[in-house]
Amino acid sequence: MNKKTQALIEQYSKSLVEVAIEHKIVEKIQQEVAALIDIFETSELEGVLSSLAVSHDEKQHFVKTLQTSCSTYLVNFLEVIVQNEREALLYPILKSIDQELIKVNGQYPIQITTAVALSPEQKERLFDIAKTKLALPNGQLVEHIDPSIVGGFVVNANNKVIDASVRNQLHQFKMKLK
Repeated sequence: MNKKTQALIEQYSKSLVEVAIEHKIVEKIQQEVAALIDIFETSELEGVLSSLAVSHDEKQHFVKTLQTSCSTYLVNFLEVIVQNEREALLYPILKSIDQELIKVNGQYPIQITTAVALSPEQKERLFDIAKTKLALPNGQLVEHIDPSIVGGFVVNANNKVIDASVRNQLHQFKMKLK
């Protein structure tokens, strides 16, 4: 993606985020955007909207279908996207909006990867440690199980990583032996 396209995506996403903040509907817009992203990720809609073989009218119809379950602000936003013939950029714009709204809310996903499933108490304890160590006021726990880490845990949040896995410790030990 070139810089011009990226700047365009950021400008569109910034505009909706500003409206959401101004009207104090950040959470509502965030939920609606997440639902739209889910639709894109579970369908071929991104390919259809970016295809040159699909007419503008058909693309407009697909976007109008998305509007049925959206708030007025998001409906208006989607109409602007259609009017400006930016349907092909809708998915990246929605992803950018989602990331911006996460920053606004401070609701960073805190991904905790372990070798085995954690008990609720362990999850809570690790979640609290991660929020403290990574200086995140809020967060949303996302648990992943990856037996390849052997033991321990890996925490990812807000582009920061705490790797206390056995796999990482073995790797570091191996590097010291070289």
